[in-house]
Amino acid sequence: MITQKGHDIAEELRVKAEDFFPYATLDLVEKTLKNLHSKLTKKNWNDAYPILEGLTVFIGLFGDWTQCDDGHLVTLTIKTYGALAVAVLRGLKKDNKLDQASYPSLESLLHGIVDLAETLDKDDADYAMVARGIARRLFKDKTDADFALEQKQREEWLETITDEEDRNELTPIIQDMAKENGAEPWYMEGDVCSEDKKISSLSLTPIWKEYKSHLAGVPEGPMKGPSWDIRNWSDADKRSFQLNFMDSDM
Repeated sequence: MITQKGHDIAEELRVKAEDFFPYATLDLVEKTLKNLHSKLTKKNWNDAYPILEGLTVFIGLFGDWTQCDDGHLVTLTIKTYGALAVAVLRGLKKDNKLDQASYPSLESLLHGIVDLAETLDKDDADYAMVARGIARRLFKDKTDADFALEQKQREEWLETITDEEDRNELTPIIQDMAKENGAEPWYMEGDVCSEDKKISSLSLTPIWKEYKSHLAGVPEGPMKGPSWDIRNWSDADKRSFQLNFMDSDM
């Protein structure tokens, strides 16, 4: 499950990324992190939550930016994402909103954060252990009836997806979730960490400062040639990237 705002943010990023190069995809992540940080500093949780949702889904779908040759920037980006994610979760807790009553899609978000760490970082990354710990505390006492109700809600939510392609992609995922009923929940596996524990890798202020400092030396666009977004390319811009043109030089 995901909020409508979170879905819209992820979809907007996805559409842009389909016509972007890896460095431009990384640029999309950077801009979204900055937007999330802005909402966080203003304690605007209603906006911060769906941004974190959308970004988490997007990063899970488009990981090509992790192959950029600026390895330090990639590492810093993942580190900054983790620190921001935990900062949002801490803020929600402080505001008494870290629960499914306030955010029905909370478990899905926490699961997405852990999945992202397992894919791009490591399953014992501090932010993943915090997300897993929150989920274990909140959901460990769920009954079979709770799981059945959640599955019904997922299926009802699936029916609200108007885009046929999106619905077809999500249908097998929702069906697999139904089969997992009775199995060991994802949040009961792996190490956990309290969101209240002070950990240097999750200290947002110095991490954000380091991230911004590194970005100051990173070009905001291609060093040469056309823009990253090929939708704005002229025929001349596209020509040097076409296979028949490249083959003629070989």
